[in-house]
Amino acid sequence: MKTLLIVVCTHGDGDHAGGLPDLLRHWRCIGQVWLPGRWVDVVPDLMKDPKGFMSDLIRELDAIIRESAPDPVVQSPFDRSEDSTAPIPADISGHEQEAPPVRGTGGAEASDEVCAAKEVWDGPEIDLGATEPTDDLPWFAELRAAENLPTEEVAATAFQSARSRIRYRERRRRLNAVAARAWLGMVDTVEAIRGIAAAAIARRLRIRWFDYHAFADTRRPSGGVLDFLEPINAKEQAPAPFKLSLLMRLTTINRQSLVFLAPPERSRLGVLFCGDSPLGDGRRFAQSFLKHTAAPRLPIVATAPHHGAETNRAAYGYMHCWANVRVLLRAGGNGGSTGADLQGAHWAAKGLRDLSGKPTPTTHRRSRQSGTTFLFPMGRRGEAL
Repeated sequence: MKTLLIVVCTHGDGDHAGGLPDLLRHWRCIGQVWLPGRWVDVVPDLMKDPKGFMSDLIRELDAIIRESAPDPVVQSPFDRSEDSTAPIPADISGHEQEAPPVRGTGGAEASDEVCAAKEVWDGPEIDLGATEPTDDLPWFAELRAAENLPTEEVAATAFQSARSRIRYRERRRRLNAVAARAWLGMVDTVEAIRGIAAAAIARRLRIRWFDYHAFADTRRPSGGVLDFLEPINAKEQAPAPFKLSLLMRLTTINRQSLVFLAPPERSRLGVLFCGDSPLGDGRRFAQSFLKHTAAPRLPIVATAPHHGAETNRAAYGYMHCWANVRVLLRAGGNGGSTGADLQGAHWAAKGLRDLSGKPTPTTHRRSRQSGTTFLFPMGRRGEAL
């Protein structure tokens, strides 16, 4: 495979964003890069003044430490799962739902090749260059035209300095270990965001922005490329700049992870790319994202949300009632992160103990009976587990 038509960053977690800068710098041919809309209020300052940006972030940390007095140890400020330990309502996916909106029928069809590389595709050829919007946001166009942006070396020094300052506060017992890891993870997120933006500028890659918050306000997803890759819980374009603390802008809450659907065709399965999303929001994730998108009429593949973690257990009920999921794929994570709900609470293929180990005979038998297939990681010697 030589061409990546679309590269999507669902959110800022290190296992989703950390490797993208190198991929964008070195992959031979890339069509577009789709990014979270919340980043629009981060990228300009981060590209122009990474040292000042990181100093502001550390000042916010110090302000939180002062506000926590007399307790000198700051707890982790990151609520990543929003009441995820609470019981899931019994009727989480069986209640009456309004009919989802139908997306527009206009779609670009053209014979132009992306990056002059022919891809195997059994539907109409997609001319990504003709899909809306075709122009950069004004502020990003200014970044592309800028001639004196700080170098990568300057930015790397700023990031390393911030890490050292956080570790110093941990050694002085002003942060506990959990909070220190969270803040260090935020520095990693900032470094990845800048690396992604810098690579897009250097290679003149087209950037498109998808905003979860605009969807949360309207419950109407929009944008993307019709019948090719469509957002489930976002609206395309970037939001207007908003004034929030750096902490609020950079916190990688999993429920805000972007979700996309590659709609199925008769000759291929569709794919629901879940990222780390629980496929819902609100208290105990009781408001499903999927009910706002028309259910696919043909079978699909789905990725296990958040590597199958139990905190995202609501997602399996939503998927099970929304679509005919023929393949459930878990990637990344570790065996210990696999939750009971992925192991079978909402699926006919029960008896699965650990996706990093061999499935039980019960899992094999029931998965064959139900038509649901689990894809497992490869073993050390290359055999399928």
